[in-house]
Amino acid sequence: MLINIKILVIIIICINLTEKFVAIIQARMESTRFPNKVLSLIDDQPLLFYVIRQTLASKVIDDVIVATSTKQSDDKIVEFCKKNNINYFRGSETNVLDRYYQCAKKFHFDTIIRITADCPLVDPSIINSVFKKFKENDFDYISTTIEFKNHKWVDSSCNFPPGLAVEIAKFSALEQAWKEAKKPSEIEHVFPYVQFNPEKFKLGNFVNSSNLSNIRCTVDYPEDLIFVKEVYSRIPKEKQFVTMNDIVNIIEKNPELLTINNSYAFDEGIQKSYKEDKEKGYS
Repeated sequence: MLINIKILVIIIICINLTEKFVAIIQARMESTRFPNKVLSLIDDQPLLFYVIRQTLASKVIDDVIVATSTKQSDDKIVEFCKKNNINYFRGSETNVLDRYYQCAKKFHFDTIIRITADCPLVDPSIINSVFKKFKENDFDYISTTIEFKNHKWVDSSCNFPPGLAVEIAKFSALEQAWKEAKKPSEIEHVFPYVQFNPEKFKLGNFVNSSNLSNIRCTVDYPEDLIFVKEVYSRIPKEKQFVTMNDIVNIIEKNPELLTINNSYAFDEGIQKSYKEDKEKGYS
C-alpha cells in the first residue's frame, strides 16, 4: 500500500511539472469592419479553420481554445467548434480582456498565447521563435506588435506582415491588467495595459530581420479575404501549413497581389481605440 501511495505522489508531481501550452484564439461574428468574416470560406473551409490549423502546427502549442462571446450571433462559432472537436469558451463580447482572463482562469493557464481569428496565415515557426525567446528571458510579456523607439514602447508590426502577430504573456501579467486596466483600448485589445507600463512588467519583442510590413495578411476587410484566397490558391494542397517564406515567394512571383489590399493601415483597429480613449478623457 505504501508503495502505491509513493507512486501516486510521483505521478501527481510529474503532472504538475508538465505545463500544457494552449493558444487562445479570440473570435466573434459581428466584426465592425467585416461582419461574419471568421466563417467566410477559403476554398471549402471557413477562415477560422485555417487560423486553428496554422496555430496547431506550432511545435509548442498543445491545443487551442476559441474564445467567443455569449451573444446569440456567435452560436455559429460554437457550432463550428463542436463539429470539429475544438475547445471553446464564451465570455463578454466587448470586454475582450475579461474574456481572455476568465478563459485563462477557468482552464488554469500559466502562460497566455494570444492569436486573433483574423490571422489565417499566422506562421507556426514565428510562434515557436517568440515562445523560445519568452522562455529564455523570463519575460512577463513578449510580442511581434511593439517596438522600443525613442526611449519608449510603441505599436509596431516589427517588420512582419500584418496578420502574423503573436503575443505571449504570463497569467500574472494578464491578471494584473484585468484588475487595473481602464481605457477602452486596454479592454478591447487585451494587452495594451501591459505593453505600455514597462515599469510594472518585463517586456520583450521579436523583430523580423527584413521589413515585410507591406504584405498585408490580416483579414479586416473583404479585400483582405480576396488576398488571402489568392495566397492559398498558390499553395500546394498537400502542404500542411503556410509559412512567411511561402508568402514572400508568392509575392515575389506575383507582386500585383499587393495592390488588392495595401490601402489599409496595419494599426487601424488600435488607432480607433486610442481615439475612443481620448474621447472618454484618457490621455
